[in-house]
Amino acid sequence: MSRMRYHQSALAGLLLFAWPLLSPAQTTPTTTPGLTVTSGMVGVSSTQTARLNVLNLEQVVAGVTAVACPATLAFYDDTGALLKQVAVTNISPATAGNLVFKPTVPSTAVNARAQLRAVVFTPFATITPTPTASGSTTLIPAGPVCTLLSSFEVMDDATGNTQSLTTDFRSMSPYFAQPVAALKQPLAIR
Repeated sequence: MSRMRYHQSALAGLLLFAWPLLSPAQTTPTTTPGLTVTSGMVGVSSTQTARLNVLNLEQVVAGVTAVACPATLAFYDDTGALLKQVAVTNISPATAGNLVFKPTVPSTAVNARAQLRAVVFTPFATITPTPTASGSTTLIPAGPVCTLLSSFEVMDDATGNTQSLTTDFRSMSPYFAQPVAALKQPLAIR
């Protein structure tokens, strides 16, 4: 493989794998760049309530002011419709936030369930570089502001007991219109 082709492949690979970190995700309620994670679909019956929990994994350090840890917590149904969300402005280090949702079950049948997934959005911290000659600056996403551990539980309404719990959340791929076409174009490397 020629050196030029190797560099093109390496750049294409870097762009492909770094793209989720540089782009807003599909279910992000704003155009703010950040990290969006989702659970899988979970069935919730008419006698159950869903609860999304997030724990800020940053340590409490005496004498050090903690960085604000904002997050948006949300529930979506199996059609992708937003059911409920809350924007939390700050989850302090070693503390938790949550969102509770009692879904409407579409049928009175014995095994009827509402299908839900839990979504957590954490905005990226940004770096503002020195202004260019034209006076413009671009905010550069630098990574999540804080590290959150998410869990999605289904609780029995009568007892309050947790009947189902998952901590398996996956990063959502961003939506981009033209990555394949862009990668087919020859790259100009100098």
